[in-house]
Amino acid sequence: MTLKVVTYNIADAYLFTGNRPERMRAIAAKLTELDPDIAGIQESFIAADRKLLLECLAGSRLKHHVTFPAATVGNGLLILSAFPIQEAFFHRYKNSNPWYKLWQGDWWAGKGVGLARLQLPDGAVLDFYNTHAQAGRGDPANAAARIGQMREMAEFINKSRLPGGPGFLVGDMNTRKGREDLEFAVEHAGLAWAMTVEPGIDHIFTLGSPRYSYETLETVTITGSTQGSRPEFMVSRAPTPREMWDNWFGAPGTTRISDHPGFMSTIQVVPGQP
Repeated sequence: MTLKVVTYNIADAYLFTGNRPERMRAIAAKLTELDPDIAGIQESFIAADRKLLLECLAGSRLKHHVTFPAATVGNGLLILSAFPIQEAFFHRYKNSNPWYKLWQGDWWAGKGVGLARLQLPDGAVLDFYNTHAQAGRGDPANAAARIGQMREMAEFINKSRLPGGPGFLVGDMNTRKGREDLEFAVEHAGLAWAMTVEPGIDHIFTLGSPRYSYETLETVTITGSTQGSRPEFMVSRAPTPREMWDNWFGAPGTTRISDHPGFMSTIQVVPGQP
C-alpha cells in the first residue's frame, strides 16, 4: 500500500495570527489538491476556524477527523484521515514551561501527543501519532522541558501502539535532526525519518515493525499564499501593541497560508511475514 502522509502547523490561534478564515479556506484547498491519505495538523486552536476548515474539506477524501481534549485553551492537534478512525488517545506532556510565562503560551496550550487508530482497506490497523512539542523561544529552560517531552512521547508510543503493526509519527517537534532530545525519541521509539528533504522542526517518521517495511518515494513541501482582509500577521509570542494595531487597522494584503511549511511524504508500506 502507498500512503500520502502530511504534517502541517497551520498557525491558527487567537491574538497570534490574522486572516484566519481566508487562510483556512486556502489550506483546505491545498490539502484537497494534494489528496493525502492522512494529515497531522498542529495549531488548530480555534473551534470556529476548525469547523470552517472541515467544511471546506468536504469535497476531499479526508472524511474522518479527531481532536483531543485539553483542560486549558486547547492543544491544537487535529488528525484528518481518509480511513475510519477506530479509537483515539491523548497524552498531555507533564514536562512544560511554567504557566506564568503567559507570553510564551506553551503551558496554556496543553501540548502533548495524540494517537488515532485507523482501519485500512486491507483490514490492517495503522497507528498514527501527531504531536506539538515545546518551543525554544531562546529560553534554556524550554530545551530541558522538550527533552522531557521527547522521553514522554517515546514512552507513550511504546505503551500504546499495536505490536507489530504499521505506524507513523508526525508533528512540529520544535527540534532538529541530530539534537539530543529528538535522537532519544528516534532510538527509544524505533523511529525512522520518512522524508526525502532535509527536515527542519516539522517531521514525518515511520514506526519500526517486524511485519512491515517502508520506502519513502517523495516528499513535497506545502506552501502557498492567499489574499487577506488585513495585513499578514503571524507571530509565535505575545504580539506588541504596534503589531496588534497593524493587524486590526492595516490595509489588506497577500498573506502566507501559514508561517510553517507543511510536508507530504508518499510512503510505500510493504507487509512482510506475519
